[in-house]
Amino acid sequence: MKKSRILAAFLLVCAGFLSLALREPEEFTRSGMAMNTIIRMTVYGHDDSPLNDAFSLLDELDRRLSMYNPSSDISRINSGSTFRANTHTVNAIIDAIKLHEITGGVFSPLIGTVTRLWKINQADGKIPSPESLDAAIKLSDIRSLTVSGDTVSLTPGSVLDLGGMAKGYASTEIARLLKERGIKSALLDLGGNVHVVGGKVDGSAWRIGVRNPLQPVGNPALVVDVKDCAVITSGNYERFKEVDGKKYSHFFDTKTGQSVMSDLLSVTVISSDGSLADGLATAFMITGVDKALAILRDMSNPPGVIFITQEGITATSNLRTVITRSLIPVTFAEVP
Repeated sequence: MKKSRILAAFLLVCAGFLSLALREPEEFTRSGMAMNTIIRMTVYGHDDSPLNDAFSLLDELDRRLSMYNPSSDISRINSGSTFRANTHTVNAIIDAIKLHEITGGVFSPLIGTVTRLWKINQADGKIPSPESLDAAIKLSDIRSLTVSGDTVSLTPGSVLDLGGMAKGYASTEIARLLKERGIKSALLDLGGNVHVVGGKVDGSAWRIGVRNPLQPVGNPALVVDVKDCAVITSGNYERFKEVDGKKYSHFFDTKTGQSVMSDLLSVTVISSDGSLADGLATAFMITGVDKALAILRDMSNPPGVIFITQEGITATSNLRTVITRSLIPVTFAEVP
């Protein structure tokens, strides 16, 4: 009799698990602010606990990787003292150093000395002097930064700035967390940095719009069909400073410290590695199309890239799109 009750209880538990497994996943969506941008995440599952964990991880990464938070790991490293950093901080810095190597120094995690001078987000009507930029560039030598195990050291005066790839790193780590929690479908939007987990609930690909740089938000130049990867765009159409009628972008030449503004309007990189996608999108806005293609040719497993340029820097139309192919299964669907 006792064995029969145990067996019955076991069968009820199994039936409960089977019922949960067969139940259609529900949609859970939440928005918030982190990494100085608007965040929106949609997760498909049976409860909202994975979404809670995703936002908790994002908050932690924001606290650790921000150069503007005085108590962050990055700020402590920038104080000039040797610092034993959190695993995420170390991994993000290592990713940034790899990006420096891949791009031949075009992407620099020590560009903080330059970004602090430019103050792109402040409408103060000032641009840095050539002398101040020269001094800042001398402090951006990658050899000023060393990582040994969990210990990070930085030469005093140098400034570590992971802003060019931190959101991409965060999206990859959040996607990894959601997969560990059993989530098979999710859409993460970190201020336009998109990362998708799997495909849609019905198995189809996610359709992600690539913005037309000359049009308001919601007007895509084209659409990409993707699964399980990041789709990250950098452009010169939102963040810039205007002084005496001239625009200065937030992309800086790592050899001169000068703002780079050209006919390249945006770069979209598609990769399963969010750090790589974010960092390359930043770097390619600096290099331009030809040098970017040369960097991609040297990579053993290059990501997909979409370059959008305009015919002449003063043109208001006539977009030109250059698209590379990648090993990631991506379908490019042109907008009618």
